[in-house]
Amino acid sequence: MYENEDMTILRDNFKLIQKVNGFRFSVDAVILSDFFNPHKDGKVLDIGTGNGIIPILLYAKNKSRDIVGIDIQEENSSLAIRNIELNKLEEYIEIVNYDVKEYPFGNSFDYIVSNPPYMKVDGKKQNDLSSKAIARHEIKLDLYDLVKNAKRLLKPMGSFTLVHRSYRFIKISRVLEESGFSIKRVRFVYFSKDKNSNLVLIEAWKGKKCQLEIEPPLFLEESGY
Repeated sequence: MYENEDMTILRDNFKLIQKVNGFRFSVDAVILSDFFNPHKDGKVLDIGTGNGIIPILLYAKNKSRDIVGIDIQEENSSLAIRNIELNKLEEYIEIVNYDVKEYPFGNSFDYIVSNPPYMKVDGKKQNDLSSKAIARHEIKLDLYDLVKNAKRLLKPMGSFTLVHRSYRFIKISRVLEESGFSIKRVRFVYFSKDKNSNLVLIEAWKGKKCQLEIEPPLFLEESGY
């Protein structure tokens, strides 16, 4: 590791190198990987893979063996590749440094997951191209482009699973439905029982009519996250 890096131990003793002062994974990635529920083996794409945390967690939990992690930032992609190599998962996980809007492999994935930038861009952030700003704000990828490209890259009857801010749930639902997705599962996440929901987990399907299931709330303090 380099001087500005440290290491986190994940489930099943997998390891993750992170930048000390860079963007670090949070509970969002962990609950997303736990919420993801593949009904069969298939090819998985993680949009905005960052340091590779979600592909590693998906392998650890589901033994998913055909995962691509894509990230527009070269710094992130390079670190993700190192993390995949550190855990000897090169046979199962591929990391690509690419703008998902230009990624050419349409109709190629059975599943897409994403922990995307949550925050809209304001005037102050418009020209902030730091790694943290791009990861947190819709500078390079907004909600419309995320959903549009998830649909483009998914096979027919493929699923798209994401974590996002609860206050944007209505907007996310509308964009998904207008883009031809049908929402199947929703779970609201609370840090504690006396707090409002801050996060929401959503599973939507391309080209499939689903009956909506609102799952029991997830309280992070009680769940050991």
